[in-house]
Amino acid sequence: MDGVSDEVSIQWSTFDRSTTSGLVIRHCPHFEVPVILTEFKRLKLLKFYNTTITEWNESAALSQTHHPSLVMLFLVRVNMTNGELPTGLQGSGFPKSLMDIEFCNTNLRVLPDDLDLKWPKSGTIYFEASNLSTVPDSLVRLSPYVTSLALNPIASIPESILMRTAGYLHVGGTLITGLPQTAKISPFFKLRVDRTNVSFFWDWVDPMVAHAGLVYNSLPTILATGSPYCSELQRIFEGSQSNFSAPWRQGVSMTLSDASPENWATLKKAVSCGAWTQTLYPVEFEDNYSKIATELD
Repeated sequence: MDGVSDEVSIQWSTFDRSTTSGLVIRHCPHFEVPVILTEFKRLKLLKFYNTTITEWNESAALSQTHHPSLVMLFLVRVNMTNGELPTGLQGSGFPKSLMDIEFCNTNLRVLPDDLDLKWPKSGTIYFEASNLSTVPDSLVRLSPYVTSLALNPIASIPESILMRTAGYLHVGGTLITGLPQTAKISPFFKLRVDRTNVSFFWDWVDPMVAHAGLVYNSLPTILATGSPYCSELQRIFEGSQSNFSAPWRQGVSMTLSDASPENWATLKKAVSCGAWTQTLYPVEFEDNYSKIATELD
């Protein structure tokens, strides 16, 4: 099958569209999303893997009317025309239940300015290992509970993304060299700045540090693996360095700048320098699971 909409429609017409709960499209170098997608009324999961989406028009758009049960949308190793979000993902009647949207290893470079008027707010949104060079304003206004912009060529992040992301922000593997000087966040907020050039933290992280470890959670409060901060922290713990080298600034976190042995327990509890997968989406597992048949032989 070549992936043209007419051929896809013929194949999908053999499915029971009144009961099908998941559709997965894999290994298609030229895929046109067919209008028949609107007939899958009980769809809960839609996933594209290793696919180039060449056409996804409004006539085949995801919508509350046609997909009221859709909760998960995954695009992994996917290319889109001009690196732009397809029209079929920009409908004004977007599914209200679609609260888990994950892009990983895509060519996405921009988001529509009005996306926050269409997509549900307070969900989980990953745009990982893509081509975003700035944090889109519309993403900020969506106020996700979990936001991941890992491995994008983003050089700075605005204060607003910290204040509007309620629970967890992953900006690891980006080009940032520091964090905004001010932010108002929950004391239970989690932050990833691993594999960045972050060398110190501002005092807005202190409530996070104070609550680190008070509630069991497998996620570290701050993950900074591969950053200058963690490099220095390791040398401090080893005894080869006595203080952090970042110059003192007004508003710096005194707790995370205190290298005294009496503070080591707090540092270890608040900041993790251990190994973690670079993206929140389990792309390595997906690659292994979704191999083409010849690779499995």
